[in-house]
Amino acid sequence: MKRHFIFHGGFLLLVGILAVMYNPHTGAFGFNPDAKSGLIVCGAFALISFFWAFIYSKQAHRVAVFGGFITTILLFLGTIPRAFSAWIGYSGGDTAKWFGGITISLVIVGSIPLFVSLWQRLRTRAPSPG
Repeated sequence: MKRHFIFHGGFLLLVGILAVMYNPHTGAFGFNPDAKSGLIVCGAFALISFFWAFIYSKQAHRVAVFGGFITTILLFLGTIPRAFSAWIGYSGGDTAKWFGGITISLVIVGSIPLFVSLWQRLRTRAPSPG
């Protein structure tokens, strides 16, 4: 489970950095000031995921699994509506919204495996190592 948390945190950092490295308004690579919030959100949730990995490594498995589950739900609650609004904006003709829609959708899709794993661990009584 610790590896799941670390992988998820690394993935979120990668997506957050990717979000600010391309500016869809200009079509050029470089700093995108409109994506600062994406970097902040991805960075914050990555740090939280690393924190749960640390807690899990200290033999507090149930606490880390429950905390990670709640944290992942909060991530979904914040990103799913934002992804819908980005894709609706893109379908409405705002061509710059495609990149935001893709990066936010990556966060959602990349968080599903962790969510499923945490859900399965919550349903079992004995924590499995890892």
